[in-house]
Amino acid sequence: MDQLPPLGKAVADVILPTLKIYDPLLRNNADQIRSVKKETHSYGPTERQQLDAYHAPKPSLINGRQAVLIFLYGGGLVHGHKVLTGHASDLCHANIAAFFALHYGYSVVVPDYRLVNSHGAKFPSGGEDVALTVEWILKNAGSFGPEPIDLFIMGNSAGGIHLSTFLLHQDFANTRAKVLEGSGMRLRGAILLSVPFNFDYAHPSRAEVLQTYFGDHKVNSPQGLLKTVQGNGIIDWVQAGVRAFILNAELDADDEILDARDDFIKQWMLDTSTKNRNALAIDWMPGHNHISPFCSLGTGIEVEEAWGHQVGGFCDNIRKFQPS
Repeated sequence: MDQLPPLGKAVADVILPTLKIYDPLLRNNADQIRSVKKETHSYGPTERQQLDAYHAPKPSLINGRQAVLIFLYGGGLVHGHKVLTGHASDLCHANIAAFFALHYGYSVVVPDYRLVNSHGAKFPSGGEDVALTVEWILKNAGSFGPEPIDLFIMGNSAGGIHLSTFLLHQDFANTRAKVLEGSGMRLRGAILLSVPFNFDYAHPSRAEVLQTYFGDHKVNSPQGLLKTVQGNGIIDWVQAGVRAFILNAELDADDEILDARDDFIKQWMLDTSTKNRNALAIDWMPGHNHISPFCSLGTGIEVEEAWGHQVGGFCDNIRKFQPS
């Protein structure tokens, strides 16, 4: 971690150097990471719509309920894979699943989603891929165990954009409703990890991709969607008792990430209802940059993995209360 500050904060500049730093740390724990059982399944009609399901060897039961975590990786809307090939012996993303499976007893689902250019992704396709993943877990809940499921979804960077779309876009209200009521699978928490909530500060090099995917990014960004929902009334998942956790790296880019986060929080707080204010938690990851969190879990180094325990503690604390 002490090697990260000299790399700077610009996302494009830190990607490859950060991956190189963590490569040997993950390789050292390869056997443990690969010890978690993994199955690959299709969750939609296209070749890209596949997911890896990692099964916790000793599922954690709280209030008679098990836990499943969906992890949505980043990649600027144009890159990414459920197994990040070519780095750290293909352990990236499997390391996140192994961390939560082995430390917290969570089963973990890592889906691929359609990308701009290579798969023709256009808004709101990212939200649709998240919704289809949720529907797949609903249909296959028994494969994780007989107990009802506490569902958590964590979106990192671009993955957090797609998670926000799923949470805030009207097109996915029907799927959300299936996991916001009843005693079966319930959405309990959303973790927004270093997410660009708007693109007012985006680097000019991102303009073409943003135009291709979003069209009007002012309206379709996470902050734009939040503003629309606030103008129309209540946020369904907030009313259902779901909690949101915004978590940022200390070395996230000030403009593209941190300034956009602050704008989103200001927009969130325009709704002064008690439920709305109580739904949002905010924290940071000391020492990390935009790329290092997803490389750091599974290293077995306490300070590197501390953010994973922040997320695990957030989720487990929610699970101590029965779904409302």
